Amino acid sequence: MSLSRPSTSSNIRVVCRVRPQNRIEDAQGGTECVKAIDSQSVAIDTPEDRHQFTFDSVFTFKHTQEEVYNVAAKPVVESVLQGYNGTVFAYGQTSSGKTHTMEGPSIDDPVSRGIIPRVMETLFDLVMQATDNVEFSVRVSFLEIYMERINDLLTPGKQNLQVKEDRVHGLWVPDATEIYVSSAKEMHDVMRAGSNNRSIAATKMNERSSRSHSIFCVTVSQKDLTTEAVKSGRLFLVDLAGS
Repeated sequence: MSLSRPSTSSNIRVVCRVRPQNRIEDAQGGTECVKAIDSQSVAIDTPEDRHQFTFDSVFTFKHTQEEVYNVAAKPVVESVLQGYNGTVFAYGQTSSGKTHTMEGPSIDDPVSRGIIPRVMETLFDLVMQATDNVEFSVRVSFLEIYMERINDLLTPGKQNLQVKEDRVHGLWVPDATEIYVSSAKEMHDVMRAGSNNRSIAATKMNERSSRSHSIFCVTVSQKDLTTEAVKSGRLFLVDLAGS
């Protein structure tokens, strides 16, 4: 998992999450080969050698979804409210736990839900804490990249969308459906609708594996009603397809 945020030392941080063995691996007599050494290092044991890797943070299967979120994503959400752009994405092979981390087994379960539904709660909590003279608008879009085509998960008929670039928007998809939301629940509903349209397939590692990259984009615009100052931040939450 990787993320970017404003920092005095680095704008990019990389964290590692080690999952437990699944049912298929247990049934085949598999043994764990990736072990967390400490909070920043993991080791991969092979018959020939041991390889050690260092990250900004390491999480094991004993860590909760909330603990992963608080370290890996919550600071990025807070920076978006300050007018910065941020990205959180999960990377790994099929069945490594990317969708479990980003979405969770259930977006409605307060314990098992993943990063994206937790982002929604944090975002609107921060909006509610803002002063009364600041006006907010929040809009979301949900895209997938499948077979090198960009499809709109919120309007299934919109396929093969094009990426544009200009000075105002930077890189953007002008024809993507954007929905204004006013609560975490409304954002949950948008995510649920889009997730149901995502391309999936069974693999040897996983009965339900994402076959596409998904990009959930949140744009937060603010206007100070006293000074007329405006600022905007965008948050990209990406669940990459299994390799």
